[in-house]
Amino acid sequence: MIQLIMEKFKVQLDELFSPFLNPPASEEEIQKVENEMSIKFPDELRELYLLHNGENEDGPGLFFGMPFLPLNDVLQEWQVWAQLEEEYALEGASYSVPTGYIKERYINRNWIPISKDFGGNNIGIDVDPDHKGRIGQVINFGRDEEIKYVIANQLSEFLLFISETIVQGNYQIEQEEDYIYWNYENSTHFLDILNAIELPVLDPVSSQISNEDTTKWMQDLDSRWEEIVQEEFSDPEKFMKKKKLYLIGKNLTNIKPLRLCTEVKELILTNNQLTDLTPLHNMLSLKKLYLIKNPLSDLTPLANLKYLQELNINHTKVYDITPLVSTPQLKKLEMAQTDVKDFSILQQCQALESLSISIVNKEQLKQIAQISTLKQLFIHQLQNIVEEDLLQLSHLKNLQVMKFENCYLKNVDCFTSSHSLREIILHDTVLEDGRAIGALKNLRSIELNGSTIGNLEVIANSSSLKIFTGSFEQFHFLKDLFHRTIDFSTIIGEMSDEEDKVWHQYLDTHKI
Repeated sequence: MIQLIMEKFKVQLDELFSPFLNPPASEEEIQKVENEMSIKFPDELRELYLLHNGENEDGPGLFFGMPFLPLNDVLQEWQVWAQLEEEYALEGASYSVPTGYIKERYINRNWIPISKDFGGNNIGIDVDPDHKGRIGQVINFGRDEEIKYVIANQLSEFLLFISETIVQGNYQIEQEEDYIYWNYENSTHFLDILNAIELPVLDPVSSQISNEDTTKWMQDLDSRWEEIVQEEFSDPEKFMKKKKLYLIGKNLTNIKPLRLCTEVKELILTNNQLTDLTPLHNMLSLKKLYLIKNPLSDLTPLANLKYLQELNINHTKVYDITPLVSTPQLKKLEMAQTDVKDFSILQQCQALESLSISIVNKEQLKQIAQISTLKQLFIHQLQNIVEEDLLQLSHLKNLQVMKFENCYLKNVDCFTSSHSLREIILHDTVLEDGRAIGALKNLRSIELNGSTIGNLEVIANSSSLKIFTGSFEQFHFLKDLFHRTIDFSTIIGEMSDEEDKVWHQYLDTHKI
């Protein structure tokens, strides 16, 4: 199949450019790269490399300006990502379009980079798809590619699409001095136009919204929503196909128009006047939802959102979080300053790793301490809690990040036996005795933001601390107490010119 496509494709390319495709790779060369990567190339990718081992350095970029990488470059590019995977695989947000086709992560060593943009982004062949995807699908990924699209179901379809684009004339050839390249339609970067074309190419996932639905939807828009759609998104179709919607402080009293926005992955509705979330019931691709500062109380419509991973309901009137048990992928929940009294239901949220809350009694603290999956805990307020109550937190054996905000703490002895705690953040908090911090075996980072530790010098007893963030005064007090270099590269608050000079001198001396 690939050979037949390439025979026709090469004739087309030769009419546009001087020959630029490299001679074939050998089976031995392919196997060497496969062995290095511990990946077996899909048949179509192997067949393509047996015809051409990428393109030469002066080529126009086979994939609309992005080069077809020779095997050595594929391996080098893959090695960069493989080295970063362990630490950064799940860094930041990642979204699959369509939902369930691409594993939603920043790095996956099973993505084979066959092209690059020299800016940290790639076109790749996916040999580890999600449950709806297929091995060999063509995808985008990289530093700037938060949304990952199935560009084509298979490599042959991507090549056919490029060939058909030439026939249709939907391209532009550009020349800069001696360098010739080409673009798809009027785009300057192929990856930037993915959100505007129907994908996967040749076999797009069709919209389930009929023209009749769209017409009625437009007719039903109230004046406020009509203004938002027209002024910010130019037309209804663009609005309904958005993957991210930021509707912050729009004075919205309803979100009825969102019922047809089924492709949204990230929805920010902070600071509105919403009470009814029913239109979100069928927003099945939703992964991130912010509802901060809305007078809403009922989360029942969210129970249908099986892909929801991050939810923020800070400063709402929510009192019952039972619907969240039905969101199996919920990893991060922020619910400070709500009317929720019973936190025990969260023990049933088996994917929950990050929790942000306000504590008003010791029973709530006890309930939180029984969420064994927690890796990050942010407590924004502690009321009616005595020193002994905090010992409940010692049950959180997997806790890696602990943040206290607006709290008064006598000590943090609850973490004395912790082997997992890596980071402690104190924000507008007073800690009388920090000896337990100095004794933690695996602590890597401390941040004091508007906060104090009564016996700050005990921090220098830490044998594992690498990073300290705080005021200049705290930096100046601690800098000579450690017997090794500590990263003081971030100062919170203002510094005088003289203080800035002292700080930079320390950084330069210690090569930070």
